[in-house]
Amino acid sequence: MLTRLLRRFWKDDRAAIAMETVIITPVLAWTFIGSFVFFDAFRTYNSSIKATYAVADILSRQTSTVFAYDIEGMSQIFEHLVRNNGNARLRVSQIHYLSGPDEYRVDWSYATNGEARLFTANLVDMEELLPTMGNAESLILVQSFIPYQPVFQSGMDVITFSNFTFTRPRYAGQIPFDATETEFPSS
Repeated sequence: MLTRLLRRFWKDDRAAIAMETVIITPVLAWTFIGSFVFFDAFRTYNSSIKATYAVADILSRQTSTVFAYDIEGMSQIFEHLVRNNGNARLRVSQIHYLSGPDEYRVDWSYATNGEARLFTANLVDMEELLPTMGNAESLILVQSFIPYQPVFQSGMDVITFSNFTFTRPRYAGQIPFDATETEFPSS
């Protein structure tokens, strides 16, 4: 009797589509959500690279003194470009090269949103990333740090995308910096 019931159950295919739907729907939903999170993270990373290049390009064209409020303003533009909610951090530094015992040195550095400034002592950790430079040459290093919080909890934790780019000053040997002016002067 039991074997006859099992055979009849095994041959019955009236609810096959409903069963397949119950099994496959969660898989399809998870795939859709995972794809959305992956491509949103990729969009954020890609736009952060482009925004970092944009800030570096703006700085490379400077011919006059750059003030702290200039970099704060660039940080706000940067956050707008990457569609961040105010947690993005930016660090701009000018690195100078002199052949000798202490080859690389930081002329100046400014960071936003609580990021630490770059000092000459820290360059040892990133010396292999620095490009080959001529004697007495300066370059601008722009670093960005963007935390990415996935919209859906799909197994991905908060990721911080960090980018850096180097650029040489285009119209001057180096760019002067004044950290004393943190507020834009009112006229």
